[in-house]
Amino acid sequence: MLDALTATRFDRPMNRGRTSPLLLEGETDVGSTVEVVAKFTSPQLSVEGLIREAFGAMLGADLGLPVPACYCVEVTTGFIASVAGSHSEVAAALTQAVPIGFGSAKLPPGFAAWMPQRSLPEAMRRVAAEIYAFDLLIQNPDRRPDNPNLQLKGNDFAIFDHEMALVTEGILSWRPPWELGALAAANAPQGHVLYRALQGTRPDLTRLSDAWVTVDAARLWAYRTTLPPVWTATAQAAHTADTLLSFLSELRQNIEPAMQEIKRTLT
Repeated sequence: MLDALTATRFDRPMNRGRTSPLLLEGETDVGSTVEVVAKFTSPQLSVEGLIREAFGAMLGADLGLPVPACYCVEVTTGFIASVAGSHSEVAAALTQAVPIGFGSAKLPPGFAAWMPQRSLPEAMRRVAAEIYAFDLLIQNPDRRPDNPNLQLKGNDFAIFDHEMALVTEGILSWRPPWELGALAAANAPQGHVLYRALQGTRPDLTRLSDAWVTVDAARLWAYRTTLPPVWTATAQAAHTADTLLSFLSELRQNIEPAMQEIKRTLT
């Protein structure tokens, strides 16, 4: 789920990223130390984005996909003061942010960005197809060739960055992914970083379908209740969380036709 982490040491801003993530070290409630890449609210990232990020990460983990452990990361006034001496701009941004952000465990050494032109070994095809399916089902547009948010070490993938996923309102002519032709009409498949590697295949998505069914109403509600209350303090943010619950519940009920739509995008 979404464990609590209190930031204790600031390392550095990450080199790239639209949401200006930070590399931090923090301590869990049981005293464990974890390095995380953390995001906080800013003009580029709303609290609704944090909610979508958390839902995407928790769902991906429950589905057995390669998502790093995720945390809600609290920054105290003392921590911000310790950052101010070396990185005044970062400290100023944290002062303006909601005091709890979202963090993903830092990947171990050896991971590197997936290059779209590389071939896909047979041993990696199942997981690759599941990542592709997951992104299309949660409406994630942010795993593109120019910004893959997909890393690789040997035959192991890692996926992250889901703050742009699960947007189902305010999109002209949006249709749910289980409707016939909905995914192709959105032109989303061709923009995915794994599309070329999977095009023309008929992947077996049975394991993913079975895993999706196990994410029942109680589990989805647990996603909602594990969110920090400060994230859902406004009516708009609470509405976003409730809308995500409703969409994921309906998607679960329609997972088989949705998987058929995924396969149609690759033929």
